[in-house]
Amino acid sequence: MSRPQPIVVGPEALAQRSAEWLAEAIRQTLARGGRCSFALSGGKTVGPIYRILAAMPLPWEQVDFYFADERCVPPDHLESNYFLADENLFRPAGVKLDKVRRMQGEREDRDAAARDYEALLPPTLDIVLLGMGEDGHTASLFPGLEAVEERERRVLAVVGPKPPPWRLTLTLPVLVGARKVLFAVAGEGKKDALRRVLAGEDLPAARVTNAVWIVDRAAAGQ
Repeated sequence: MSRPQPIVVGPEALAQRSAEWLAEAIRQTLARGGRCSFALSGGKTVGPIYRILAAMPLPWEQVDFYFADERCVPPDHLESNYFLADENLFRPAGVKLDKVRRMQGEREDRDAAARDYEALLPPTLDIVLLGMGEDGHTASLFPGLEAVEERERRVLAVVGPKPPPWRLTLTLPVLVGARKVLFAVAGEGKKDALRRVLAGEDLPAARVTNAVWIVDRAAAGQ
């Protein structure tokens, strides 16, 4: 398993550097022609990134948005990744909702919601933004879950150790198959997990071997 070489920045620069990386990835994708598929994540780290991205003069009408995972809550719930993206990116940037393919985490039949989302996914995502938890999870692929070993399904309903427990998540084949992947990791609480990833331990985040990592000094232990 290859070990990432993270880009370490100050805490005040993490959101700006990550947004700039994502903006350039969008431009490079669109320069090849056609459209850009961009999968978003949730969590405290990404809100500031979304706010900076929203203020950038990018051709949002050419971007199709997807999600790396979603909590099984309604879309207007404070725990919803869609709600976070809508508040900080979609509405400020004027993104039309017909360009957003959200995971329907509120549906009672979660497996059907996962299978329906599989049908919406493009064969390959152009860009994926990921975070990492203190246990080394990414998206909603937590250590020890059978979903981490999934090789056929592209989207699964899973039960994780953090509330709310039920989630929908992309699987590793989708993440590893994406053209460009960025991990944005911040905070001292992530320091041990990042150390373990850099040491080559088999954590879910470490299995996304095609990623660029931008981390702040607190997470890097500097």
